[in-house]
Amino acid sequence: MRVKLEQEYKADILVVENEVDNLRALSNRLVDRGYQIRQALDGEMAIMAAQTMPPDLILLDVKLPSLNGYELCQQLKTIETTKEIPVIFLSELDESFDKARAFAVGGADYITKPYQPEEVIMRVETQLKLSALQKQLAQKDAKLEEQLRLNEIVYRFHPQPQLNLLLLDRAIAATPNGIVITDATAPDNPVIYVNPGFERMTGYSSAEVIGKNCRFLQREDREQPALEIIRQAIRQQKECRVTVRNYRKDGTLFWNDISISPIRDEAGKVTHYIAVQTNITEYKRVEEERKRYQSSLQQMNLELYQLNQTLHRLANSDGLTGVANRRRFEEHLKQEWRRMLREQLPLSVILGDIDYFKTYNDSYGHLEGDDCLKVVARAIDRVVNRPADLVARYGGEEFAIILPNTPAEGAMQVAQSIRKAILQLQIPHQSSPVREYVTMSLGIATQIPTQELSPKNLIEAADQALYRAKEQGRNCAVAQIK
Repeated sequence: MRVKLEQEYKADILVVENEVDNLRALSNRLVDRGYQIRQALDGEMAIMAAQTMPPDLILLDVKLPSLNGYELCQQLKTIETTKEIPVIFLSELDESFDKARAFAVGGADYITKPYQPEEVIMRVETQLKLSALQKQLAQKDAKLEEQLRLNEIVYRFHPQPQLNLLLLDRAIAATPNGIVITDATAPDNPVIYVNPGFERMTGYSSAEVIGKNCRFLQREDREQPALEIIRQAIRQQKECRVTVRNYRKDGTLFWNDISISPIRDEAGKVTHYIAVQTNITEYKRVEEERKRYQSSLQQMNLELYQLNQTLHRLANSDGLTGVANRRRFEEHLKQEWRRMLREQLPLSVILGDIDYFKTYNDSYGHLEGDDCLKVVARAIDRVVNRPADLVARYGGEEFAIILPNTPAEGAMQVAQSIRKAILQLQIPHQSSPVREYVTMSLGIATQIPTQELSPKNLIEAADQALYRAKEQGRNCAVAQIK
């Protein structure tokens, strides 16, 4: 059944999402791109699906009933058949702590909701490519381990005089590894034997290398730390294992994993050295490719992050003034309402309206009106500067300010500072009955959130206070009546 899926689809993806609409929409997008999709609405279903038929990748929502996404990922990473499956988290949580927790439990990537479908597709394809490359690297590692195991067999063969010499000769000739024996009693450790594997690996014939020191294989590439390790091991008459850059007869570079062992006579004197060379060039190529791919992936993730930040800013900012838009205001108000409800602290909202702005536009034109809105927005933003505070354009000439953990007295001080800052701009407004400059009326509302109330109640109270400020002659700040 697994083979059939791989033939018919690009990959098998398990989507774990408890919101049915989100699950359906995301699944349809992936199916359109040629992926086999399986679905789960909660953690228990996801574990059963992953163990029954391990998918190539899991898209996992953080918020799940009973078993959340972090806990589910942690469990999957402890199961032998699912621990290597890449997991991409999907979450509306955008704090650094939430992302760090996702990667700490084994997540491969983290996408913040609301996400762009193309971004999800791109990240899915990236993780699938990385997973395939890691599997390829693991296969290369397994092959290399098998070659090294053969080396150990050769080592065991050598000191056994009772072994059939013809069998030993055939074994050495058959191995793809290069085997070199040098004379430790002669000056400069000259080569006295190389097997056919060495000849095939280097391009040199036996006759060309007998009597030489093996350093000719490095040519001019002598500044390698591994070569000093070899020299030290020979001085101390010890074994060593290193990775070296060598060069074939035609000048092409290849990488050698080299194991060198001293051979001693009956008296314990070192008479020869035997070196077993394994060509690991392909392994190195895959490793370098993996590093380049990871570097490219990191760069791509950085660019995606920067793009997401830009998209997030554009989606949440007012195009004219640069402050938050109404959508962002409503999201932030709900968020701070929940936080103040938990902590039982006061939450204040200020609604401010530029006085007689319609007559300003009629007198000076809409371009001047736009410039006026930009300048006013900047002035409000300079007054409201705590990290959790928010300034937003609420309507045409109306601005809204959210002040968490701020009592009515503090909110009134902020409102008066805004009113004075706008008046000090001295933007001419000859058609205003209030002053010769642009002014603002402000309404303030403060509540300690309860389960019976909602953010809507707070907005309505601020709106009523703003209405009273206009009734009292404008260019003033009025708080809600308790």
